[in-house]
Amino acid sequence: MTKQELVNEMASELGITKKLCGETLNTMLEEIVKTLETGGKYTQPGFGTFKTAERNEHVGRNPATGKKMLYPKKRRLKFKVSDILKDEINE
Repeated sequence: MTKQELVNEMASELGITKKLCGETLNTMLEEIVKTLETGGKYTQPGFGTFKTAERNEHVGRNPATGKKMLYPKKRRLKFKVSDILKDEINE
């Protein structure tokens, strides 16, 4: 499903315009990103939890050349799916 398909379905279900629905969805996603950028987490009950985690600087190998490389410290995004969603998918 694409974002536009989601907007179309939501607008139809809620009885609002696609424009309003798209703006609302964009605002919601922007707020989630702001929360994650500041190190917070976003939890949607019945769906899952998004959070960030620090990854330390480490030495690895370039798979093409085999040379050692130093990978810098960075934050990465993690998602943990809720048990409710897991159960629904596996029914």
